[in-house]
Amino acid sequence: SSGINAEYGKINKVQVRHQPDHMSGKRDYLDLALVNYNLAVDMTDSFHWNVKMIFLYLVAEYTNEDNAVNQVVLWDKIVMRGDNPLVDVKNMRTKYSFFDDGSHLRDENVTISLHWNVVPNAGLLPNIRGAKHLSEILPSTYSY
Repeated sequence: SSGINAEYGKINKVQVRHQPDHMSGKRDYLDLALVNYNLAVDMTDSFHWNVKMIFLYLVAEYTNEDNAVNQVVLWDKIVMRGDNPLVDVKNMRTKYSFFDDGSHLRDENVTISLHWNVVPNAGLLPNIRGAKHLSEILPSTYSY
């Protein structure tokens, strides 16, 4: 057992914007989702003699006609042994931009899930996806 308990609150606010693509140098537009959420994680039972740190990351996943799997990291946190093993964020905005590589986010069903790596002092580095997740349908219109 991983010993990590995650509770997803509600998605508080979601907007989809149609932004100029400044990253590729093209004159295209991309969809950008702005998401505020609640998340509570209890890692108390995960830390023992062979755990150096836990790397948490929140992932949004969706599909569209261009890509069968799209995964975007929205937030991450490193919790070292000795740090507070409780993470409780309220109405948090994503730490990283939630861009699509086209115009596919409107009215899209997005699944948000917590993943983590337990970094041991010695041994394997497991990549774990939590059993719980949250699904949200993004707005069908753009916000500006």
